Amino acid sequence: MKVPLIGIASPYTINLETGDLQAIMYCNGKKDVAKIPYQPYCYVPDDEGTEYRITGKEGLMKLRKQHYRAGEELPKSVILDGDRENVMDRLLIEHPDFFYNYANTEPVKALCFDIETHSPDGSFPFGERYPVVAIGIVTSTGEREVFLWDGESDRKVLTDFAKFISEYDPDIVYGYNLIGYDIPQILHRASYHGLRNYKKLLNRDGTNYGWTPPKDSKDLRMKAGGRIILDVLRHTRRDYALSGQGRGLKAVSRHFGLDPIELDFEDKVLLDYPLSEIHDYVLSDVDCTKYLFDHYYPQIEYTAELLGVPLEAYVNAPNSYITKILQGRKLYEQNIITKDINRDRHPEIYKDDRGNFQAAHIELYEPGYHQHNYKIDFASFYPSVAMALNLGPDTTRIVGYEEYKEDIEFDGSFIYIPDNKIGKRVKIEIDTDRKSGLYEMCKQFKEMRAPYKVQKTKEAKSKSNALKIMVNTFYGANTNPYINYGDMATGLTITGVARYLLEHGINLLRKKYGEKSVVYCHTDGINTNVDVDCDWLTNRLRLVLEATIPEVDASFISLDKDVYNEGYWIQIGNYVLRNPDGSLTKHGSTLKASTRSRFYKNTLDRIIEGRLANKTTTLVEEVYDFDDLDIEEFIQRRRLNRKLSDYVSETDMMITLAEQGESIGIKAIPMTTYEYYKTKDGYKIKELTGGKSELDVRYYWDIVSRLLEKFGLKHLVRKNPPLTILDKKQKSLMEFV
Repeated sequence: MKVPLIGIASPYTINLETGDLQAIMYCNGKKDVAKIPYQPYCYVPDDEGTEYRITGKEGLMKLRKQHYRAGEELPKSVILDGDRENVMDRLLIEHPDFFYNYANTEPVKALCFDIETHSPDGSFPFGERYPVVAIGIVTSTGEREVFLWDGESDRKVLTDFAKFISEYDPDIVYGYNLIGYDIPQILHRASYHGLRNYKKLLNRDGTNYGWTPPKDSKDLRMKAGGRIILDVLRHTRRDYALSGQGRGLKAVSRHFGLDPIELDFEDKVLLDYPLSEIHDYVLSDVDCTKYLFDHYYPQIEYTAELLGVPLEAYVNAPNSYITKILQGRKLYEQNIITKDINRDRHPEIYKDDRGNFQAAHIELYEPGYHQHNYKIDFASFYPSVAMALNLGPDTTRIVGYEEYKEDIEFDGSFIYIPDNKIGKRVKIEIDTDRKSGLYEMCKQFKEMRAPYKVQKTKEAKSKSNALKIMVNTFYGANTNPYINYGDMATGLTITGVARYLLEHGINLLRKKYGEKSVVYCHTDGINTNVDVDCDWLTNRLRLVLEATIPEVDASFISLDKDVYNEGYWIQIGNYVLRNPDGSLTKHGSTLKASTRSRFYKNTLDRIIEGRLANKTTTLVEEVYDFDDLDIEEFIQRRRLNRKLSDYVSETDMMITLAEQGESIGIKAIPMTTYEYYKTKDGYKIKELTGGKSELDVRYYWDIVSRLLEKFGLKHLVRKNPPLTILDKKQKSLMEFV
């Protein structure tokens, strides 16, 4: 690896004798300290100084850099502060080769682990009261082991696990949802057993630092002392190849052709199974996780090497990190100062945290069933538009706002972008005298990627994916309200021109193939029910763009085509497609339903298959037949993502569930998951539900009816359950469930 495992630099890592800033390094399993070539600075006016530009501003300013020691007060004549608090970012921007001097040359040692937790009552096992029955591990070299419940206590399971980590001394500890579940759970049980030095045992540097789960359960990032904590789930969520695919370990594993062991927890809890089966079950999970890690890790490592950043810095970085570092470097090279964040630069646009500007073109034209489906994709759409128009924070700026008109216009070096949310046409200046830094980076990464795209090796595919991410990451950061390395002018122009091309593409398709040929449009693609000639459409759109913007390089615009057997569109963002291999790809919250009950998911799958196969007569009888359903089918889950006190509304269901849990000793701590039912008296956690007779039958009956309506089967809806089911005494409900 060309970069260190971990590198930490901040205003607080100071050599007290010299006052120099230092970086704490971990390379080849050892901790080191290195002096860094950076000192905080500010800009002061000076007629003899260097000429600088400020992003989004016209003209030049003569300024001089003035350095100061960490902790010193700024000079009184300061114009701009050189971002002294963010030493690490400035170091990476101003000295891009620094971390290459501290490469981790030895093979990276990685340890995967997965836990299995017992719940005596079958509820979701999270918290101090649920013992860890097994911890399965697998190392980089393939060593596999299971620390197994001895029938009395899980204390030894936890201590043996910590001892193994200490002795094996891994560089990386990884798992699947280990930040959202496994780590919090073992820390809960360690606290239960009074293992006060547990964090210390888990850390490489012998401190209690780290191993603290994030407050938000969706934030799968955390740090530990001297080790990298990597959650594979975070990287499956970023994988567009899994679009429409569930993100559970078993589902993702099957997508990759694996055959994970399954245990049936409908009628049994974990310890109902022999320990030998639990042993094999947890090993199956760690083997699947290791396979996924081996798939994603080369891409992660290569990206860190391309950026020249410590591996841990990229693993725990937000999505905007790549743009911040790369775009920051280009601006620094050109003496362009990044002052203020987007939100402060453009109060007209960022009236709230989200930003009040028009985004992608999304519209459903022909809802319902389509026997044939083709998706026309613009290849790397947003980067291609940026390159075609030479966009970037060093070449674009918002000049002003005019009365709203629908058309894009180009006048000399000015482009006029209509934005119906702003309610104006935005006048944007584009400098065409030089290539933008964004253009140069996208061009470089595309050229680097080209040979890897045609190679079939795993290494080539990993590098191709890494470079693809590098190219596609810029748009989101440029419109991020809280990033000062972005550029709103670039973001508005990209989306404006993209909408323009999509709308022209739709008009061209309708004119050639008929008004009903276009089914759906979303961001960078058009779904049709006819087999479109992509070469023809590409050439026509290039001509449209060149006629509108003479300075454009339309050669960057190109189209690809994906073929599907059939599809059904419910509403914008919610649709299902039949892939050529017969599998289904589901899009949208209605269809993925990850937090819904098994009852909901099974009903949904039945309706989808019945609707696509046009077998709706027998379908209705099936989905309204509740006779053979067990009460466990109706369990729903909801997680407490933050402190209970942070929930404002007293009517919030989360508060209700948490209060019910606390009444029976379940602590309301972040990442606690509650299993509950909808009863006649409201929502109740599983532990407080009196049994089958309490279920709100009408509620679940209406779920079936609403799903039928969504798939155009309103005429088959049965408005009311049989009266016997709704009888207040619930005499027949035992039969119903």
